[in-house]
Amino acid sequence: MTHYRKGANAERELVHILFDRGFSVIRTAGSGKTALPAPDMSAMRPGKHIAFECKAWGAGNLAIPIASMLEFVGWCDRAGVDAIVGWKVPRQGWLFLTPQDFHRTAKFFLISKKEAFEKGLSLGQLTGK
Repeated sequence: MTHYRKGANAERELVHILFDRGFSVIRTAGSGKTALPAPDMSAMRPGKHIAFECKAWGAGNLAIPIASMLEFVGWCDRAGVDAIVGWKVPRQGWLFLTPQDFHRTAKFFLISKKEAFEKGLSLGQLTGK
């Protein structure tokens, strides 16, 4: 399965999970390929608005290029929504991280899988259910 397809399938899975938890959800197809910044998806319900950058990655670390993370956070600040990085770890499920959970290196915002499991929010914590 191509990396794009794996990521798109993970995004679609999260759309359904959040919808089942009472959110209205929209996925931004091709979000990484547009000239303007856009999150991978947005989820809303009264009093809770979240934008997601989604990754499906099995490696021991998650690295997001600095420019990508800054564009995502900037979009969220402009829209007045919470910024969450959703990391789908194969055979282990979803982790939900804030941009502040990552360490900034010379080229990336980086977090280890171990640290992500320690810092990450569960689906219940994220959605309040």
